[in-house]
Amino acid sequence: MPMLKTNIPFFDKKIGGIPENKKIVFMVAPEIDPSIIGLHFAKVGLDSGYRIMYVVNNKFPDAVRKKAKALGWATDPFEKEGSFILVDAYCGYSGIDSKEKFVTNPYDAEETREKLSQLSSAKTVVIFDSISSFIDMHGNGVEEILNLIGYLREAIVIGLFSLWTYQPEQVGKINEFFEGVFEIKPSKKLFYVRESLYIKKVTWTNNAGFEIPVRILIPGGLRVYIPKIVVTGAYHAGKTTFLHAVADEAISVDRMGTTVALDYAKLDYRGFYIEFFGTPGQPQFDPLVETIAREAMGLILIVDSSDVKTFERARILFEKCGGYNLPSVIAANKQDLKEALPPLSVQEKLALPLRTPVIGCSAKTKNNLTLVIDILLDIILFGGIRIENG
Repeated sequence: MPMLKTNIPFFDKKIGGIPENKKIVFMVAPEIDPSIIGLHFAKVGLDSGYRIMYVVNNKFPDAVRKKAKALGWATDPFEKEGSFILVDAYCGYSGIDSKEKFVTNPYDAEETREKLSQLSSAKTVVIFDSISSFIDMHGNGVEEILNLIGYLREAIVIGLFSLWTYQPEQVGKINEFFEGVFEIKPSKKLFYVRESLYIKKVTWTNNAGFEIPVRILIPGGLRVYIPKIVVTGAYHAGKTTFLHAVADEAISVDRMGTTVALDYAKLDYRGFYIEFFGTPGQPQFDPLVETIAREAMGLILIVDSSDVKTFERARILFEKCGGYNLPSVIAANKQDLKEALPPLSVQEKLALPLRTPVIGCSAKTKNNLTLVIDILLDIILFGGIRIENG
């Protein structure tokens, strides 16, 4: 079955993508701008060869173009080639003449339906920027918008619905109509996560009831949020060098050339937004290490593979950071040195669980650093840890 992949890692893993012809809705908390979700799917669809029809009915069309630019991409080239169609269903509300190529009268449901039907076809994604505004501006708004969406039989339809003070029966009709229902709302389970994506209903898979922490980046868009990966290792193992080499931004608290408090780094990568917390390696900071490691979602143990004398300290830090119970990888660092042990020898001498992969790398030359991140993310993604299960 053809699927539109969403480029939201855990989301695609759980639902497989969005099948052809399916109608889905994102129910969004009022404090979150739903157009960010709409434009995320617009760009993903364009990159996958879909034609995007973006129906805007709660703002001037240029506001959509500006928001896309803020997120890091421009609609102009796609509009010129006809793969991105911006349908103005707003100016008619405000009594202003539209300069857009595609305009519909928002008060005439039949005209809107006919116009969208003419523009829609197979391999098309229709995005409704605001189901909420449509409901608010029509006396029988829920039925009219659902009839309109149902008429678009060939297209994938993505509706954006801001959860204002609607009657339970109105929300119930929307839940019942759509084949996929997803909520983006403030997280109540993790204090350091602001928003979460909740899979409420999916008719093409059994993976409803799953909650994923997300972060909205500007520029960037929607990302799966990994709020804490701990990076630990013995003194001079190369933790700080590793983080500064792999991350978009990194900050270290140093004194006399070594980390005495912690490293902090962040990375926007593969649809994830990751925050790293690096621990100091000296024994006198062990109480701080345990504090830093609390509520971590993953662990990277940096090992100086050229110095076997540091391996015992590495084992201690692995245990203090909860490595036996966390998705973990071991970065056998300093592989650029002649005296470095190969990863298999590092694994044997460390005597840590065999399920914890050892990856040879060099923070100095940046060799295999992204492989370390990739493997840890795959462990988290494919069952090493449940991010959140509602």
